[in-house]
This record gives sequence, C-alpha cells and structure tokens, in this order.
Amino acid sequence: METAKFYVDWCFEAGSEDCVGNVCKRYSFMVNLTAEEYENLYRIWFEQDGLNSWHTKWDGYEDLYEKINKIAVYALNQMLEKDEPAFVNPVEVLWELSEETIKAF
Repeated sequence: METAKFYVDWCFEAGSEDCVGNVCKRYSFMVNLTAEEYENLYRIWFEQDGLNSWHTKWDGYEDLYEKINKIAVYALNQMLEKDEPAFVNPVEVLWELSEETIKAF
C-alpha cells in the first residue's frame, strides 16, 4: 500500500489565465492506494503536468477518480462540520495532489 496526500476545499483562490482554480490548502486528506493505483496516479500526474478533480482527464482511470473523490467529499464535509458548519455539503469540491506526494514521486 502507498499513501497519497491531497488538498481539498470549497473556497478557491483566483485561477490562472485558463480559469483553473487552486485549492487554498487549509484542508488535506490521505488516500491509501495499491501499488498499481499509485503508479496510475503518478502516470496521470506526469502525463498531464498536474492533477486535480476539475481539469485532469481521467479516461480509463474513472475508478481511481471515484475512489479519491468519494474520500475527498467525505473528508471535506467532516472538516466543514467542525470548522464551518454553514458550508457542509458544498456544491463545488476541488481537490488536488499535494506537494508532498509530488516530491515522493
């Protein structure tokens, strides 16, 4: 098993020229992945020069996306319930790969 760390939030920093949002990095979560899933995560990140839930193409890796997204939504709601109860179950959830995981690649 490998562990990957992600950032998640409902509040986004201003995007770049192509309107890609950036996570504020105040909330994070971990996902345990099989060696194959971790390798696929690396492959997706490397081939697309980045990895997030909005703009990354997950073609052929939909199960991996769903696994991460399910944990991201749950983790964010748990954190919001504690810190910002008025914002539980946000409409928009953005998550992205952490610098720690990128360095581990």
